[in-house]
Amino acid sequence: MSIVEVGPKYRVTITRDVRKKIPVKVGQKIYLLARFPYVILIPIPEKIDETLAELFGDITYNREERRLAEKQLLKETNPLENRFHG
Repeated sequence: MSIVEVGPKYRVTITRDVRKKIPVKVGQKIYLLARFPYVILIPIPEKIDETLAELFGDITYNREERRLAEKQLLKETNPLENRFHG
């Protein structure tokens, strides 16, 4: 566990101790999950399709399933906008 300070541009540093436990690379995408009062950082694997295939096997989906998944993801990632647009 580490305590860090929020910088002037709202940036935080992932300390060495944390990087040793959860390896991340410079430039890697990280999903930020905000659940009051917490912010959870979830590293996104570089080869997400291969990682998902290892976890769940072969995944197939149709356009409607993809549309619903995208809608849910947008709802989770931007709750303020969805309050105004239904």
